[in-house]
Amino acid sequence: MTSGSTAYNLDDRRTSISTSLRQSQSGRPSTPQHHLRSNNSSFASTSSASSSLRGEEDAIIFEFGSRWLRAGFEGDSTPTCVIGCGPEDSRRAGDYRGWLRGSLNANTSRSRPIKAEEWTGAYELWSMDMRNLDLGLVEDKIERMFRETYNKYLLTDAGTARLVLVLPSIMPHPLLSSVLSTLFSRWRFPSITLLPSPTMTAAAAGLRSALVVDLGWAETTITGIYEYREVATKRSTRAMKSLLQETGKFLSRLSSTSSGDADEISVDFGFCEEFVSRFLWCKPRAGTSGISAQSQSMETQEGDSEPTDQESAALLHQTVSIPSPSNPSANYTEVPFSKLTEPVEKVLFAEGVAECDLDDEEKPIALLVYNTLLLLPPDVRGFCMSRIIFSGGGANIPGIRQRILTEVAFLVEKHGWSPVRGKVIEQQRQKLQDLRLSERPIPAKNDKETPPSSESPTGQDDTEKRDSEEEIDPVEEKLRRMRDKDNKPPVQGILREVESLGPWAGASLVAGLKIRSLVEIERERFLQHGLAGASRDLDAHGHVPDRRSGLRSGGDRSSWTLAGWG
Repeated sequence: MTSGSTAYNLDDRRTSISTSLRQSQSGRPSTPQHHLRSNNSSFASTSSASSSLRGEEDAIIFEFGSRWLRAGFEGDSTPTCVIGCGPEDSRRAGDYRGWLRGSLNANTSRSRPIKAEEWTGAYELWSMDMRNLDLGLVEDKIERMFRETYNKYLLTDAGTARLVLVLPSIMPHPLLSSVLSTLFSRWRFPSITLLPSPTMTAAAAGLRSALVVDLGWAETTITGIYEYREVATKRSTRAMKSLLQETGKFLSRLSSTSSGDADEISVDFGFCEEFVSRFLWCKPRAGTSGISAQSQSMETQEGDSEPTDQESAALLHQTVSIPSPSNPSANYTEVPFSKLTEPVEKVLFAEGVAECDLDDEEKPIALLVYNTLLLLPPDVRGFCMSRIIFSGGGANIPGIRQRILTEVAFLVEKHGWSPVRGKVIEQQRQKLQDLRLSERPIPAKNDKETPPSSESPTGQDDTEKRDSEEEIDPVEEKLRRMRDKDNKPPVQGILREVESLGPWAGASLVAGLKIRSLVEIERERFLQHGLAGASRDLDAHGHVPDRRSGLRSGGDRSSWTLAGWG
């Protein structure tokens, strides 16, 4: 059996060799090898050669965050994969520390308490605090995540397609340099395009102007965007990281009766993160009935009946059964429903803390949104306040969006749009108002005199009215009605929320338009000069350079700028 199969293989080999020799002698090329071609576009057809070529030219979009990396192809509405960087994702083959009791990534409950910063730091890709950040470790994590993304999910060669990075608009230069140097040195990308996250969030909502409220991991960023340009930015450290730490301390106190360090956490990170996403909620502001009459009428038309005060009070006194933090797989613990909103009130809204005691980077979310709107010009403010977009993981907490809008409406009603406030200012305004009321003129008692306009004869007025009615053209009137019907006035001046698909979907939409971004970094120029090779973008008035020549203002063909990151 073995000899027969061997002879069969030798005959096949002789036949293939003789066939190739005959083809080479006759001048005909040999049979080409079959290469797998990835058709990445969701709109391309596999039966068309042009569509296959278009699929190969599709850009690959990566969205970087403090904890997650989202990747996919342009033209898709959702990313192909979402990859984290926790201890479980960084374990090598043969590393069984995940099953050891008391380790950082153990599946069981943590037996020893750990500091809050160390507890959350193991699950971060990078930190905005560059003092204790190991950039070499960050580069290794980025390389590992990129290799896993290409080899496991995208299934294509790295460096063959255009690369688009969606990054936060506020990013330290050493961190940005580490990301770009890792990608250019490990892979042969010809160029990398950078897109800001807030602008892509507005583009995914179909808007040119918006106020993007990003409730992210490390910080909350409020960005005012007007005509795709960032005009105002404010940030606060009150974000999901602080909320997760506060929830971990709450669960640690709930699971243990012994008094320990208040800054230590003894529960599992995964359990705490699941608890935040499933149980935490935000209560409405006390003494408010809504944002505007328009929103109330919309809720009435939809048939949603708001709970009464008695029903709300009865709901707050109820208890909820949650898995025990000390032993989630076996025991359950009863927790009052009102306790589940305390971490949100303490971290995101600074309940019980006066505004004068807070630093500029510790403002509550609602006050941060109001201060950002104060920085905008009146016309830009009217557009942005009617197009508020919430993004980030914190935007999924039930009730938090309505609470923020209600708080901002209360601040606008209380202080107006003036940044100057205080007891002395209020007293001066009250005095001016009283003085204005006292100096109001008294109307005259003799009102029998006819106004001058009534002295004209009535016959002349009737003639003018008749002439004006005869001059109306029905065609022009119809065109005027159609123009007024098509050109609806834009909504502005009211607080309104707008939904968005997120920054990754916005980048996928922009990349599909095949337009040139403001930040396009070429490989050779970056390897020679790094970030120092970027020229300053002196064009502050939105002048678009000539795309045919590829020249920017005062630069050559290979010059590039960091735009908002510069």
